[in-house]
Amino acid sequence: MSTGVEAKGTSRVRRVASRVAGWAAGTVAAAALSVAWSGHLAAQESPPGPSATLPAPGTPLVFVNTQVILPLAPGADSAQAQFQGVLEEFETELMARATEIDSLVTAYRQQERLMDQAGRARKEQEIVDKQQEAQARQQELEAESDRRRTDLLSPILQRITDVIQEIREEQSYSIVFDIAESGVIAADVSLDITGAVLERLGVDPSVLAAGSSSG
Repeated sequence: MSTGVEAKGTSRVRRVASRVAGWAAGTVAAAALSVAWSGHLAAQESPPGPSATLPAPGTPLVFVNTQVILPLAPGADSAQAQFQGVLEEFETELMARATEIDSLVTAYRQQERLMDQAGRARKEQEIVDKQQEAQARQQELEAESDRRRTDLLSPILQRITDVIQEIREEQSYSIVFDIAESGVIAADVSLDITGAVLERLGVDPSVLAAGSSSG
């Protein structure tokens, strides 16, 4: 018959096992870190190909859609592939840790009735320590993935920004705003310089129209 101490120890491990199960499933969501990337790079439905024709010089306000430009920008495909490799590497490590913890919990459940109180306490603490280490490592990898994503995107975003600034200065536009970030509901498409930015980046703006028609 289980003592109160035994019941308390078993309950503790059950709670740990439950957290491990949820955490292990969450490691698969390490791939969900790619959502952060996809928010930048995933090709999205866009209006039929913006024209490379620019608004008249001196137009006070024009706009661009970086959400359309970024997936097509030179280097974007390579950066996304590299980031996916990083995610897969991190996910493999996290899943290995989750498997190790699950094995410890399983072994404890099988052997707990054969252990004395001190032995159970040591095993319970070992499981808890491993889980805490794994959770700390998961947080480290999430931060590292953010850093890697930033490192990969920064040169691409900088080139896009430089091109936008070049066009603004050449055409004497007062303000260029990013329609992808502004929450604009409707805008005059004649003020859109997205196509011109793509063209300056070496991308044929007609690929947007082709992608829209094929979807």
